[in-house]
Amino acid sequence: MAKRKDHPVKIRKAVETDTDDIYRIHTAAIQNTCSSHYIPEEIKAWVSRQNPHRYLPFIRREEIVIAAADDNTVLGFGHATPDTILDEERRQQRNYIAVQIKGLFIDPQYNHKGVGTTLINHLEKTASEQGANMLTVLSTLNAVEFYRKCGFDLLEIVKHQVSDQVHLQCRKMIKNLMD
Repeated sequence: MAKRKDHPVKIRKAVETDTDDIYRIHTAAIQNTCSSHYIPEEIKAWVSRQNPHRYLPFIRREEIVIAAADDNTVLGFGHATPDTILDEERRQQRNYIAVQIKGLFIDPQYNHKGVGTTLINHLEKTASEQGANMLTVLSTLNAVEFYRKCGFDLLEIVKHQVSDQVHLQCRKMIKNLMD
């Protein structure tokens, strides 16, 4: 288990009362962590599309998990759904059943403390239990090395639309779960 000041990180399903914490962490991570690889106009557009109510449908579908300290402080969250980024031809060729990580964000004050790895391990285990044999992610530029360390391979560079005028450069990555 990842540690935060000698306390274990617990993973649990998000509940509706977590929306403010998810929003706080999501926007703080974009502004503080992602800003190392994106220009201010991209960060502003990305943050402006967030709001606490945006997460409710995902929480209700049980797609978001929370990483929390033993005092229930929310340290980060992960969001996974059935894959939407792997092209149909690639899925057919290899008979892949894929789960896509739609988001993995850590409160910046807990970066590099194992929270992200704990979330990835949980998402991977859950995907495998659901019959998936692959994880995919559209990684932000700042997170590519993190995903590589977690066993993901780079597929291609893509543009992810965050507003009518702004498209973020991302990396489509994949991890085979069959090994």
